[in-house]
Formats: sequence, structure tokens, C-alpha cells
Amino acid sequence: MIRYLARLANNQGYTPKDVKMIQAKVRELLGSAEKIGNLRISTSAIEFDLFAEKDDLNKSKNLLEAEISKVLTLRSTEPRASARGEQEALQEGIDLFNQERFWEAHELLEEIWHPAKGVERDTIQGLILTAAALVHYQKNEKAVCISILGRAMTKLGTIDNFKGLDTKRLRAAIEQILKDNTPKLLQIEWVRTKYSPQSS
Repeated sequence: MIRYLARLANNQGYTPKDVKMIQAKVRELLGSAEKIGNLRISTSAIEFDLFAEKDDLNKSKNLLEAEISKVLTLRSTEPRASARGEQEALQEGIDLFNQERFWEAHELLEEIWHPAKGVERDTIQGLILTAAALVHYQKNEKAVCISILGRAMTKLGTIDNFKGLDTKRLRAAIEQILKDNTPKLLQIEWVRTKYSPQSS
């Protein structure tokens, strides 16, 4: 079996509190508890790991679209060689994060974390942990989310700007979540300079 990332449109307004209900519905539809894993709900999508043989993929897709919602993404999660540079991978990872595609952001940011060293490595790990925490938020695992955000806060350190990212603002948002003990969605902003992605 091949593992795929399936993302379905969340056009019914489901929230992370609906994870168990949607998971049961998808498992009943596809006929096996082993066919899906790690279901998460974002504002715009329901996403999960789908385990299927290549020959069965279209059948699963058709069932999901007929009974649940339009399939937005259905791609293999097999590792792919990347020709992205560090800044390009960072930009794409942050774009995914800001689209609430936290699992994909986490995976992509690991590409630049592995070769990094020192403060850079810690800061990237802080970004990865922030994405991982919000994956748990999407799974309605609030205590796990809070715990991981505490670790992310430590790794993000004290620098205000990391390669154009406003890490000071991100730390302040995480600090507020930890203080309130209430997870919420986050955005990672770019510092507005003539070099930032928004101004090009």
C-alpha cells in the first residue's frame, strides 16, 4: 500500500471537534479502519493519510467526492528529491503554514532544518514545532498542542527576525496562547523590508 495525503474541501464548516465523527464516516465509507490515519480539520480542508493501492486510488477518490466533499489534493507522501534552495523552501513552508497546511509545512521545513547548525537550526526547529503543535490542534488534541508550543517557544530563542520572518511577533502570539492555556490558529508574518516576499 502507498500512503497518500488526501485533502478534501471543508465546505460544511467542520471544526477540530468533529474529527472523530468525520474519521468514523470516512472509515465506514472506505470499508477499513486501516485505510486512513491522522485526520485533521482546518478551516478550509479535511486532511488525512490515505493508504491505498495505486489501482484503488480512483475508486477511493470517487467515493470521497460522492459522499464527503471535493478532493483538493491527493498525492503520495513518498519522499521526493528537492531542488529548492533554502530561502525558497522557507518561503514555501511558511506559505503552507499560513494556509493551515501545518503537516505539509512541518515536512517541508525539515528539509532546511537537517543541514542547519546553531541558532539557525534551533529557530527552524521552533518553526517546525509550532507547525507540529497546530497539527495537534487540528486533531482536537489541545493539551498536546500547548505542550509542543512550550517547546517551540524555547527553540525560537530571542531573535526578532529570522531570514525575513517576524519571529518576535510569533513568539508573542505563542506566549499569549501559553498564558491563556487556549490554543488558536497562528500566522507567521514576514518583516516588511524591501527584501521581504510581500514587497517583491
